[in-house]
Amino acid sequence: MGIAVGLTAGIFEELGWTGFAIPTLLRMRCGVLDTGLVMGVLLGLWHLPINFWASGVTAGAISPAVFAPLWLLTILVGSLVAYRVLMVWVYERAGSLLVAMLMHVSLATFTFILTPPLGGAPY
Repeated sequence: MGIAVGLTAGIFEELGWTGFAIPTLLRMRCGVLDTGLVMGVLLGLWHLPINFWASGVTAGAISPAVFAPLWLLTILVGSLVAYRVLMVWVYERAGSLLVAMLMHVSLATFTFILTPPLGGAPY
């Protein structure tokens, strides 16, 4: 399941993020750091509804008042922004959408495998 989620997310999300948005920002003379920060925040906001649902908040396992600030600090500010800055840097150096897709696949796959949803399986 983790590999399927990773492949789907990595391929389809990066077509839009790295295939369109990142080159557009880089052409606008935004630097790698600026582009990575902007894209990291956008990606974090993009994933908020998915993580909110999968966290058990909707099933009452976690209070939304506890989940939201913790998620914003750890995921949005911490890992997604930093990883997106790294991905923009690698993309800018390699010029390869495939490399960005593989980076996203690896992150999504191992995040799914190593950190299952807190509320249990969503079925």
